[in-house]
Formats: sequence, C-alpha cells, structure tokens
Amino acid sequence: MSITFNRKTWIRLAAIVLILAFSVFLFFIGRQHTVLVDNKTITVNGTEVKALQLVEVQVNKLDALELAARDRDKFEVTGQTHEVKVVYTDSNWEEHVITRKFKIPLMQDMVMILIPALVADAQADQSVWLENYEPPTYAMTAAPAEETVITDDLAGLITEL
Repeated sequence: MSITFNRKTWIRLAAIVLILAFSVFLFFIGRQHTVLVDNKTITVNGTEVKALQLVEVQVNKLDALELAARDRDKFEVTGQTHEVKVVYTDSNWEEHVITRKFKIPLMQDMVMILIPALVADAQADQSVWLENYEPPTYAMTAAPAEETVITDDLAGLITEL
C-alpha cells in the first residue's frame, strides 16, 4: 500500500507544524515567574553578610521597590532573561548602582534574589545570589476545623428530668 501526498495534504501538514512551532515559541516567551527580592542578613560561604539599611531594587523596567532591612517583596515577570538593578548608599554616603542580568530556569515558578549577597560580591556567579524558592508546605495544608452541628433549634433548651 503506497501513500500519496497531494498538494492539499502537504499544506495541511505544514500548517500543523507551523502552529506547533508557534505554540512552543509562545510558551517560552510567555512563561510567568515570581521574583522575590530579599534584604535579610544571610550567611554566604561561612561569612555573615548584613542586610542593607535601605536599598532600591528594580527588575526589568518595572516600578522600583524600596526595601529596608529584613524586608522581602516580589515582582511578577514573564520570560526567562531579566535584569536586576540595585541602588544603595554605603556608610560613606556614596551611592552605588549594581546592574546584573540573570536567567530563570524554565520550569521554576519562584526565585529569590538575595540582595546582601549580590551587593557583597557583584561579580559573583548568579548561583550565589539567586536561588530557587519553594513556598512552605505547612502553610498550604491547614487542618479542617471541627464544628458542632446542631440539628434541632430547641436541643439546647431541653433538659432531662
């Protein structure tokens, strides 16, 4: 049995392949991620890095956020490649600006940028200051509360004789 492809069949196959390729392309550029920015004291390679007193953080061209010590906030971004800009003032009142590009793995929903680690070593690999974030599971599994169900409105008024 031989299969013959006519012009109509080739056009249909080409259309299916084109739609599938376009779908994959849209998946890659439209994937949404949550980027947490964290300004807390952390330990990096055995060295404690203090949180900054006040820092301004901007991811891509989104509105900048100001974070005080021990603050955490988030950005919602689409795509995989992004840019973070950190502006802070040191103890000598000199303003510093650090701009770094980073890439989020495709199937990670949330990542966290550790601002003190980024400021401490701006040239470090992104694995030092960018980490995968998994929300705590205990907050999502609340035990159901037991309630007393009264089936008769007068049940509380009746007493045994």
